[in-house]
Amino acid sequence: MIFDPIATLIALVTFFSISAIMALSLNLEYGIAGVPNYGKALFVSLGAYTAGVMMTRVLPLLAGRAAIDPCGNTLGQALQLRSEILRSMPAVALGNFALTLVVAALVGGLVGYFASWPALRLKQEWYLALVLLVAGETVRIFVRSWEPLICGSNGLSGIGQPFAFLPDVRTKSAAFAGMTLVLALLAYWYSQRLARSPFGRLLKGVRENEIAAASLGKSVARARGQVMFIGSAMAAIAGVLFVMNSGFASSNDYNVALTLDVWVMIVLGGLGNHRGALLGAAI
Repeated sequence: MIFDPIATLIALVTFFSISAIMALSLNLEYGIAGVPNYGKALFVSLGAYTAGVMMTRVLPLLAGRAAIDPCGNTLGQALQLRSEILRSMPAVALGNFALTLVVAALVGGLVGYFASWPALRLKQEWYLALVLLVAGETVRIFVRSWEPLICGSNGLSGIGQPFAFLPDVRTKSAAFAGMTLVLALLAYWYSQRLARSPFGRLLKGVRENEIAAASLGKSVARARGQVMFIGSAMAAIAGVLFVMNSGFASSNDYNVALTLDVWVMIVLGGLGNHRGALLGAAI
């Protein structure tokens, strides 16, 4: 086997960028706001499942074709249809990808906000960590048992990248890696701006002393819910990129181990430090 440095670099850039978005999202939640999210895999998985649904049900409709059930006996036909659309209709492929990012961010953000809202009103915020940890495993088991979403325990294959219309494999991979890197840099820029804004200073105040923040008339639960919306939306976007990079959606990929990996990233880089989150992702 011949070592290919270009292919290795492309793979590393892609993995780093996806991991960086996950790490930045958790760093906003816990490093800046002090909200312990032990269900990070849940929100990454929501992005992955959204990508699966958009790729199999919405992509054909955008191309003016009827959607085909991607599971069971029609699996091959559905895969052939998706591949044909991605190769021959660049505008549809890119449009579906952009729409997928928006839908995934909204789904992840809303689930993060409403799932965390009851727990965030309690005095012990670590209750939220338990709630989200259990929720992540519950959703994973449900998705694995319910075939219509991503074909149950078999998973959903053939989730193509939006650059399938490009001429060769290396060019496609390089374009996708470049796009993920741009999204990671945008996530870093946004996280930095947010942390330095008045809202970011409020989150830091809540993290340090929620009683003092509440005594100044600030809604602690609302601030934490808002940062959970933002962090969960970012994690869902990472989930879209994750599943499109692998080409396969399986509930087994989004377990507690993924959550712990992201926690290791932000701990290695230093909590509350966005540059450190990037360093942890790289490591």
